[in-house]
Amino acid sequence: MPPAIPKKLLRSLPTLTEVVTVPVLSDPVPALEPQPSPDTEAIVERVMQRLDLSLQTHVREVVESLVLEHIREVEPRLKQKVAVAVRQAVAKAVAAELKEKRPARAR
Repeated sequence: MPPAIPKKLLRSLPTLTEVVTVPVLSDPVPALEPQPSPDTEAIVERVMQRLDLSLQTHVREVVESLVLEHIREVEPRLKQKVAVAVRQAVAKAVAAELKEKRPARAR
């Protein structure tokens, strides 16, 4: 059970004594957007061009960093898999060579 609210606090709380209805507008008034001046448009265009160049540079640096980090993480596994593949290829080639060099058994 929640604790009782003190009477002193209850007396200080406002109470709703009247129901107020707000009329709903059938066609709300659209918000007016300020039209940019030609100077503002030119400034926005220059800022976007500068931002585009700096973003391209920044994104390129981030991607290069992530790729290098990923390569460093994958490199040991990649070396291991290449070493296994090379050993298997060498073993197969040696086995084929030895098979060719064996003298045929007489029956």
